[in-house]
Amino acid sequence: MNLDSLQHLIRSVRALAEDRQVIVMGSASLLASFPELGAGSEPLAATYDADLCPQPFDETTALMIHEALGESGAFHLRHGYHADVLRDSIFDTLPPGWRERLIPVPRCDGAFALDPHDLAATKLLVGREKDIALVRHLGRTGRLSRPLVEQRLDSIPKVDRLILASHQALRQAFKCPPPPF
Repeated sequence: MNLDSLQHLIRSVRALAEDRQVIVMGSASLLASFPELGAGSEPLAATYDADLCPQPFDETTALMIHEALGESGAFHLRHGYHADVLRDSIFDTLPPGWRERLIPVPRCDGAFALDPHDLAATKLLVGREKDIALVRHLGRTGRLSRPLVEQRLDSIPKVDRLILASHQALRQAFKCPPPPF
């Protein structure tokens, strides 16, 4: 996925649901801040979907977007990328204040993307190897501040078992030694 593809997908969503804003979640949200991540051998060049959440959310709009722009549909077959519609319950996994930090998607009225530090915190909360690798790449290339990611990660309400796991993911992503116990 590159920024042009993301913009095309957003314009298509907005054509279907013109009264809705679009929040870009997931890795594709990084394109609003770092469009170069979709080029060549960069991490998002091999991404073929964008996680989108129409706002305000309703199931009818979500179904309409999924049927028109979802995986294996005509849009996906023609263009090679698709929309994954997320429910707004996903917002419970984001750091407090995330809405105030949304990044406008360039040349897409009514579309906003997660701040990269908010995305990194949620990726570490999930803790999949591909998510840790993405955060590692962003940190290694100077696109993320480790203290800010840690602050956002700590601010997300989570059950006890996720506290340790998410901090292990943080240490893996930023190649930090474990704390002495």
